Amino acid sequence: MLENFPYCPTLYARVAEMKALSQLPASTKDRIFPLIVARPWPNAKKLEKTWEKITSAIGKRRFALDLDISKKNVQSDAEACQEFRELFDPQKGFASYYKLVSEIPYAIPVLRISGGTLLNLDEQIKHIEALDRGVVVRIEFGSVQNYISILEKILKKLSDFSIFVDLGWSRDIIGREMWASGIVEFVSRDRPETELVISGSSFPDKFSNLGDRGKVSIEERIVYNSLVRRHNAAILIYGDWGSTRPPSPPSPMKNVPRIDLPESGDWISFRQDQELDATETYSEIAQRVITDSSWPADLDIWGTYTIKWTANGEPGAIRSPSTAAAARINIHLHRQAMFGGNDMIVDGDEPFLDEI
Repeated sequence: MLENFPYCPTLYARVAEMKALSQLPASTKDRIFPLIVARPWPNAKKLEKTWEKITSAIGKRRFALDLDISKKNVQSDAEACQEFRELFDPQKGFASYYKLVSEIPYAIPVLRISGGTLLNLDEQIKHIEALDRGVVVRIEFGSVQNYISILEKILKKLSDFSIFVDLGWSRDIIGREMWASGIVEFVSRDRPETELVISGSSFPDKFSNLGDRGKVSIEERIVYNSLVRRHNAAILIYGDWGSTRPPSPPSPMKNVPRIDLPESGDWISFRQDQELDATETYSEIAQRVITDSSWPADLDIWGTYTIKWTANGEPGAIRSPSTAAAARINIHLHRQAMFGGNDMIVDGDEPFLDEI
């Protein structure tokens, strides 16, 4: 299922992520297989808006469609939220969810694991076989306690599937490597042809200790490389959360202007320094970014253009954390998809799209 994809990011269906995905060059999108964690689109009356945004962003390409459990019990009478809650109903093997997937071209179902438990597996398998698109199994750190029991059932009853080994978010994601290693060892021993995506996020939640310019290692890549060396016979594919963190409630804390520049193995953060210059604008920060020695002058994608527009005070400039995040995610996705190769864009790629 994933043999042609060197990069399998996990992306929440939020404005910044979908904007970043939509603005990737076509040749980059062709190299990624995203697992998209869906949620009701902000202020949308109907849930179909979410599917429209996802399919518009990815185009006619396959992706795995998961559900954001943090939005399952949102107290709202909005029709979109009610429709979303129905997708978690385990009746008849999550029939509502699989019916939805069948109506979205190119969507691959994600096996429903509720509360760390496999529910109605035989009925789910009937839906999966009827769809005939394969299935993705997502094993999440901290949410599945007895993963061996779940994997035994999956290996016994499923045939066409790939596994996302999701280490979750942590600033010490390296400390979770042995957990992932146990899954890789168990699966590759009994089913060596199974594709396993190693995913997770170490993107920082605090930047005040970095000053006006700081570098942070992408620990996801470190964990992946270590697992490849440890399990050299397993089929492992690199994944991460696209340089994002899990959704969190709105914070009353002041947003300090920051522009991040992803490299292949690091994120470089350029931040308004609260001690040295608390008045520095996004435009002034962007000017520091594009004159920095790390600036990729020959990388012409939407994320780098956005930073240049910001530095030059042109339309499309960064004026909010959301746009800054979209630019970072766009560059990160491109660089990870092209990891170890050339960042050059192929002629004939899609032009930039309208605002999402």
